[in-house]
Amino acid sequence: MLIAVIYTGATRTIESTIHHFKQNVLLHENYHVFGVIQPDSNHELLIKNVIGDNLKSLQWLEKENAEWVSIRDRLVSSMNILDRWKHYLRTSGSMIEYYQLYLAYQALERYELEHGIKYDFVMRFRTDTVLKDVIDFDKIMDKEYIKKVLYEIKSKSSENTLELLMNTFYNENRISYHNIEPSINRIELTDEEMIDYVRDGDYVVSIRKNIIYFMRRDMMTKIHKLGITYGQYTSDDEYWFNSESQLDNICAKYNIDKFSSTTVLEDSSLYRYNPARYYENDELKGDYSFFIKRY
Repeated sequence: MLIAVIYTGATRTIESTIHHFKQNVLLHENYHVFGVIQPDSNHELLIKNVIGDNLKSLQWLEKENAEWVSIRDRLVSSMNILDRWKHYLRTSGSMIEYYQLYLAYQALERYELEHGIKYDFVMRFRTDTVLKDVIDFDKIMDKEYIKKVLYEIKSKSSENTLELLMNTFYNENRISYHNIEPSINRIELTDEEMIDYVRDGDYVVSIRKNIIYFMRRDMMTKIHKLGITYGQYTSDDEYWFNSESQLDNICAKYNIDKFSSTTVLEDSSLYRYNPARYYENDELKGDYSFFIKRY
């Protein structure tokens, strides 16, 4: 399988996160990285040295890049929201993360055309994220592996089987995380249909709404447009304009199923990062697949 990884965010804590990215995501030479990163300082040499030949494109995007500011202001001005929320969108990372995704997708598409290839799956990964659980597409898309995970789930629970499968199959450790909270989509499929759905379905799977997510290549053709159309996807949600809801809403627009799950430790790292909760004797331990590493 050919896997494209869109690597976005700010450099922040990248010196202590990038090695986990290399170890637990970039498992094979056929995993190609397309980075668009907002620099807090210059880490280009670190990124190139650690990622190595897996790195196919790297762009730096300043927060006040003129082209981006023009796009951002045009999109924000057209949103029917309070001025304080418009200010929030202009100053937070909610919108720029999708513009980074958009630029990385352009590089990905150019690489495909130049080399006559097409990726099977695309993953988005944040630069300030520590991934504890391996995500190996060459393993998790194997029919026998999916069947094994499915039957393990069915032996423990008869409810919402597809939802549990979609929120755990990418690393079976998640089956044992007692505080996992999956989304509920209520799609009814037979066992064989579920196995085929994992391999070929029109879905986005995310860990904690929009931190780490992946989809079949064809889905990203639609999702990447969020970078230049942010705010055009409304819903009944009071905060339809935030980054999580915009991803949910664009999926709904294009009839892409969205599965998301989180554990207590994954969720709390976004706002209350405490290293003692994620390490035991300097080893990554706990009921989580990732955490955001903040200082």
